[in-house]
Amino acid sequence: MIAITRALVAEHQMFCAMFTDIGGVLANLSGLGEVKRLARLVEGLLRVHGGVEDDLALFTEHNRPGQERADDRCRCEHREIDSQLTRVGTAKTLAEAKRLLCGAMAASRRHFSREERLFFPLLERVLQPATLTAMGTAWFLQHHAPLNWVI
Repeated sequence: MIAITRALVAEHQMFCAMFTDIGGVLANLSGLGEVKRLARLVEGLLRVHGGVEDDLALFTEHNRPGQERADDRCRCEHREIDSQLTRVGTAKTLAEAKRLLCGAMAASRRHFSREERLFFPLLERVLQPATLTAMGTAWFLQHHAPLNWVI
């Protein structure tokens, strides 16, 4: 199986491909409701993904006391991106909704890069490879196993 950090990087790549596709479609959308639906889709997918990362941050709690920690910054960025996507839902104009959705996707890309450079290597230093692989296996089964499988 795969380490949880590698699985999350793969999800980052999938999200970035989805953002590229959404960016291509977004320019041609003429309805505010369509943009809001896309934002809810992105928000829902990122919320599940971010929840896994927030749970993993618990393993780094003891790291570098007194300094800004990579996991603190990740949690803060998760909240900021979620807030931006939520604001798409209250946008009054099509242009505002598109701007907010594009901004959230750009912020997500920057966030993914930071996690891959700082947070995931920190997890890999703190946790044993076997633990990372066990977590990756559990993640895979929860997200991709057929419904009739028992975990």
